[in-house]
Amino acid sequence: MEIKSRRLEYISFVLPLLLAVICLLSVTLNHHQAFLPIPMPQELVGEYSRDGKNWQPLTEESDISALKGDLYLRGTFLREMGEGWQLNFYRNHIGIQIAVNGQQIYQDDILAIPDLKPELFASMCVRAWMGTLVPAIGPEDTIEIYLHNPHVCGNKTAYRDFLTTLCSDPVEWSILELNLAPHGERFRILGVLFAATSLMLLGASIAAVIMRIPVGGTLLKLGLLTLFTGGYVAFDSIDVSYWSDLNIFNTYTCQLCMMLAAFCLCHFMSDTLTGKKQRVAKIAVLLSALLNSVLILLSFIGVTVIYDTLPYWAAAQVVLCLLFMVFCVLEVLRKDAKRLVPISAFILFAAILLDIFGLGANIVWRAPFSKIVFALLFVIHIVAAAKGIVENHRASIRAAKLEKELEDSRIAIMLSQIKPHFLYNVLNTIYHLYRKEPETAQDAVSSFAEYLRCNMLSIEKSEPIPFAEEYQHIQTYLSLEQIRFRGKLDVIYDVEVTDFKLPPLTVEPLVENAVKHGVTKKRGGGSVTVSTRRTDECVLVTVADTGVGFDPNTYMEDGKPHVGIRNVSDRLRNMVGGSLSITSSENGTVAVVTIPTKEANHTR
Repeated sequence: MEIKSRRLEYISFVLPLLLAVICLLSVTLNHHQAFLPIPMPQELVGEYSRDGKNWQPLTEESDISALKGDLYLRGTFLREMGEGWQLNFYRNHIGIQIAVNGQQIYQDDILAIPDLKPELFASMCVRAWMGTLVPAIGPEDTIEIYLHNPHVCGNKTAYRDFLTTLCSDPVEWSILELNLAPHGERFRILGVLFAATSLMLLGASIAAVIMRIPVGGTLLKLGLLTLFTGGYVAFDSIDVSYWSDLNIFNTYTCQLCMMLAAFCLCHFMSDTLTGKKQRVAKIAVLLSALLNSVLILLSFIGVTVIYDTLPYWAAAQVVLCLLFMVFCVLEVLRKDAKRLVPISAFILFAAILLDIFGLGANIVWRAPFSKIVFALLFVIHIVAAAKGIVENHRASIRAAKLEKELEDSRIAIMLSQIKPHFLYNVLNTIYHLYRKEPETAQDAVSSFAEYLRCNMLSIEKSEPIPFAEEYQHIQTYLSLEQIRFRGKLDVIYDVEVTDFKLPPLTVEPLVENAVKHGVTKKRGGGSVTVSTRRTDECVLVTVADTGVGFDPNTYMEDGKPHVGIRNVSDRLRNMVGGSLSITSSENGTVAVVTIPTKEANHTR
């Protein structure tokens, strides 16, 4: 009840502030719309041709794709224009020529200068708003327009973009700019917000590296992803040519940021995957890096322009997006997986695919799915991060409170591991061996000293240790027990992997239980098997015995402390995110330690 009231208190405090910010931004961005004059949309009524000879009626359904060659248009303007008026239009990487009654009134440099060098061509063939003064144009005047796509690919809607953005301005050029500003301003603000956040993430990554905190690499990739996304959002706005007249810079920045943002997303996601998925993802990211490098290099040295590399990048990105979407689904379905990141990445990869196939592009709003989805996910993850900070703060308070309990727990572990009964039996065995087998007794003393030393060292360590150290401790202990229970205790080692870490004194207590409560209570004795295996998801350590067995539920609920098993389970969960499972029958007991691959692989 207290938690619900606290949440309501937070909501009642945050909601008015959030609405106030939204209201302020909305008023700031839209206040001038009430009194600004609006440019008059212009429409060409007529026909089109691909070769200048065979003409067809021009309608909204006409196939005027820029990918099918040049386009000739002729007809009349729906609205009259006075002499000296401004005809404005959007030029999307195409060449444009306009004539009125056979008299040319506009021709861009792409068509005016033949055989342009690549570096000059790149600076002229850009995405920008253009305009030209016109003579008086009435319903009887013939308008002729020639559109040319100089690229091997290009945007298929470029010709349609030109026609749908035609507008006339009887007053001044700034009217169009002022009317477009609200559309672009939203994304510039969003881009600046992303850029500011990225600087904080990059700063945090540098601090993490200096302080040797392992999250530094993750923060770096998230910072670069946010930075490049911010650049893409800002420079892909409809009015970019008004606030930055460096057209070639605008074009290159927009596309390079788009390429690098997608690359950083794939790179970040490859780190969150496990097993074979991660290995395949790393290879895919490496191939993507090579392709991006080749495309950027070709445009840099003048072999091509960055715009013409888009089809090759898009084709590779389709494959990458589909691959990572499959991996995200598999990651979500994985047991005990954290699902927020893979679900978010799946949605973002899907949005990128929709943008590549042109579903969601709008010439004015220029708000494809990837921008909207990234902005929404940005807010969600900021909220999740804030929640995580609050939870970490509460955890630190709990940690301080539990510090003394932890020290008490260490003492309990020590007492549980150094069992007087076991010590007495080993010493008694050594005493009797000295009479008949002095050499064996000498080896037993050495093993006993090593056993005590390993116990003390393990108790002192609070971090996971290499399995090799635990394995040595297990072998020492079992060698002592084999001396004690000659002929009754067989030991089988089936250890395939040792290059992983686990909490100290994790497997050794399980081996002790197998000997003490299993094999030695069975008439004729039995065997203890210690084995290790590695899968795509985890490392498994198994301790199996052929002893008398027991009921695990009854055993844990019999009112006795069972410090060893409970402590093993707790430390596995808290230190490496692992787990302990025990199954038993009249034929013996099997204890399985499971450690996630990501934690187990943190070897030195």
